[in-house]
Amino acid sequence: MIIVLGRPALGSARPGVPARPDGVVARVALAAAAAGAAVELVGTVGDDEQADALAVALGRAGVGHAALLRVPGAVTPASGVPAPSLPRLEGADVDLGLRYVPECRVLVLAEPLSAAVTAVALEAAAYHGASLVAIVAAGAEVEPALGPAATVLRSPADEAAPFAELVGRYAARLDGGAEPGTAFADALQAVGWEPVSRGAAETGV
Repeated sequence: MIIVLGRPALGSARPGVPARPDGVVARVALAAAAAGAAVELVGTVGDDEQADALAVALGRAGVGHAALLRVPGAVTPASGVPAPSLPRLEGADVDLGLRYVPECRVLVLAEPLSAAVTAVALEAAAYHGASLVAIVAAGAEVEPALGPAATVLRSPADEAAPFAELVGRYAARLDGGAEPGTAFADALQAVGWEPVSRGAAETGV
């Protein structure tokens, strides 16, 4: 099973088309599920109608969301819409969310996290013996605590690039037992896209 950690967003609805999960966190989870993996999303959402719609949309796409915690007073992120109060993502929330998950073969840190949240995630990955994949912002320093065994991927400046699909497919191949190098090559071939620099995958592949 793959656990994707982060705060998913809800895309803007269009006439006759229901809103879909969006943002890197949700798109990684959707891509992994579409590749045939069992996926659970662990994180936080607001306590609003958008959270209800997001949970339904994730379930329909095959992504589990039993560990999405609602934050009172927070607003569920929406694509392209600034929110006045995004849901927090704290170590205690993540620890609680991960308790709902019985197993984990691959843990994806799908957004930049605080040191406290990273520490909880690393402990969970070690407990489950899970492969660790971490997304960091372009130009950001890599948290030393991630260690040499983690695969660290830098998100590209081009939001239109199929980066999230690449990460999701990579996680799915790891979940299926492929070695990191093979899994990454397979994911690149599947999406038909490659980062400008292969250095975007800094460790583990």
